[in-house]
Amino acid sequence: MDIQAQRDLIKRINAFSESSTSTALRELGLTLGLFFAFCGIMLYGLHLGGWGYVLLLLPLPFAGILQTRLFTIQHDCGHGAYFPSKRVNDVVGTLLGVLTLTPYYYWRKNHSAHHAYSGNLDHRGIGDVDTLTLREYEALPPFKKFTYRFYRHPLFILLAAPVLLFGFKHRLPLDNPYPSLKTWVNIMLTNAGIAAFITGVVLAFGWPAFFFVYIPVWWAGSTFGVAGFYIQHQYEDTYWHRSEDWSYFNAGLLGSSYFEFPKIINWLVNHINLHHIHHLSFRVPSYRLRECFDAIPELQNVPKRTLADAPKCFTLALWDEDNKKMVGFH
Repeated sequence: MDIQAQRDLIKRINAFSESSTSTALRELGLTLGLFFAFCGIMLYGLHLGGWGYVLLLLPLPFAGILQTRLFTIQHDCGHGAYFPSKRVNDVVGTLLGVLTLTPYYYWRKNHSAHHAYSGNLDHRGIGDVDTLTLREYEALPPFKKFTYRFYRHPLFILLAAPVLLFGFKHRLPLDNPYPSLKTWVNIMLTNAGIAAFITGVVLAFGWPAFFFVYIPVWWAGSTFGVAGFYIQHQYEDTYWHRSEDWSYFNAGLLGSSYFEFPKIINWLVNHINLHHIHHLSFRVPSYRLRECFDAIPELQNVPKRTLADAPKCFTLALWDEDNKKMVGFH
């Protein structure tokens, strides 16, 4: 696609960047309502005991993925896309950080770097999944090869990484590449808000509610979030180039996935499965991504992936520069 065609496509996508306060409030209210309703069912099951524990377990994945949906709303706020007002975006994003365990300003800055340099081999390491090229990996000493293999193992990504990222790293991100007083104050306020929320849960419902409702929902939501972010860029024919050949447009269109899920899952993940649109124009609010996709044929002419394609993404760990594809360790 030539430069003029690229500009024309971006212009047509940007036509969907106008946000709506009423739609944003409706989506946010529905998400919060369903999230707390499923958590309430779990609390009731915990209170009943015995067969009531079924009510503790069955709603867990739904509460978890709704927490992930709250994170995607916070994510939209960070892009200034969810509400028309910047101030409202910042306030709502900061408050949602208490539920998602994500300090708003710290995450927003790092995520901006992810958008600015996604797919650029010379600008890796901020707001993305650490990815080595095949040659870089082969040049590592044995112990560093082991640590990288451990880091990219599916069990680490799905079981340990969510706990380490949301439970620990976000509480005190000492590797913050963009430190500022505003960022650190927001981090500490988010931590205080989380502590206050947990205290409220324990005082109102007891310690079992913390261990058997709060922790499982937080872990499930964090796992869904990490898994979703991972598959958005880690697939075989994704896009990586050195700076001299890198293109922001191609990184968005070719290096950001288009997954098609059943309609209810599309809604639950807030349509972030249309990730190529989001990277071409992050000002399009999530509740307009599907509308944008349906209106612009060029956005439909990219490889479509489904849930069946997701497991393979977790087997890929290295970028083969010679063959321009992601490969596994084998």
